[in-house]
Amino acid sequence: MSLKNHLFLLSLFLFVQLLLWTQPVADATSFSERSDVQQFVAEMVRKHGFDGSALDDLFAQVTLRPSVAKTMTSKVVKPPSWARYRSNFVNPWRIERGVGFWNENEAALKRAHQLYGVPEEVIVAIIGVETRYGTYPLTHPVLDTLATLAFDYPRRGEFFRGELEQFLLLMREEGRDPLSIRGSFAGAMGIPQFMPSSYRTYAVDFDGDGQRDLWRNPTDAIGSVANYLKAHGWESDLPVAMRASLQQDAASSELLSGGLKPLYSMEKLRSQGVMTTEPLAPETPVALLSVEVEDGQEYWLGLNNFYVITRYNRNLFYALAVFQLSQEIRLARRSSLN
Repeated sequence: MSLKNHLFLLSLFLFVQLLLWTQPVADATSFSERSDVQQFVAEMVRKHGFDGSALDDLFAQVTLRPSVAKTMTSKVVKPPSWARYRSNFVNPWRIERGVGFWNENEAALKRAHQLYGVPEEVIVAIIGVETRYGTYPLTHPVLDTLATLAFDYPRRGEFFRGELEQFLLLMREEGRDPLSIRGSFAGAMGIPQFMPSSYRTYAVDFDGDGQRDLWRNPTDAIGSVANYLKAHGWESDLPVAMRASLQQDAASSELLSGGLKPLYSMEKLRSQGVMTTEPLAPETPVALLSVEVEDGQEYWLGLNNFYVITRYNRNLFYALAVFQLSQEIRLARRSSLN
């Protein structure tokens, strides 16, 4: 390369670097000065008596995180197969650790079962799926995450603006620094992964120490999960789900499109060729569900308690994984005690 060309390329490189250095960046103040953020701040002042200047200062420290919105979109566009989803959660590691978590927190789990009617294994399984029994590292700054999704994720912006509002209220009530809280990529917090609205509504001080601490306190997490499920309609001593078989696939196609809520009676399903592995009263409300497996379709009946689990996460795979993990943990623990 000639000296002339070399100098030209060097000059071009320095010119590009200069442009990059002098381009405006999303600095601390730019986010807080956005009109939509200013409108939100004004609403927080009007509705809840926040100090507007303090909120301006807080939002000036927000770092927008576009990768969060990208992750949300990719999870919508590319849902995993049931086999892959199940293997992530119903596996020897989570079963073994679930038994250990149960043993370590036996008293709290028993008390939650007695008070709220939710079996120990279901509480343990939810915590196991959510955060690997509190061991999963939650590294996303919740304020950054919620602010990004509230203002730069139009598909669910209204929902996340509501959660941002609830988060700021929660931080004020609990006396915590909003900038210090870490959570999931979607803003869920603590061992049971509660969104801010759920935290404010359903978190309980289950050990009586004067704090509702779902970040570090497994006892509070256990009570809060049970309280959440009870508040959403959990029925004590009733089944969750069971395997089913179909004698007439074509006749039952309409029933399969009924969604997660148990809207059909067991009598109606039986009349259309649906058989169960366990007896159910004819009037029992059920939902007919299916997941794709290697050799075709696997059919399940979801009862009211199964539907309640979907209120925690509105996803068939999630609820079925929680249920199956709970059963494996219960069996493994029983075997270990014999």
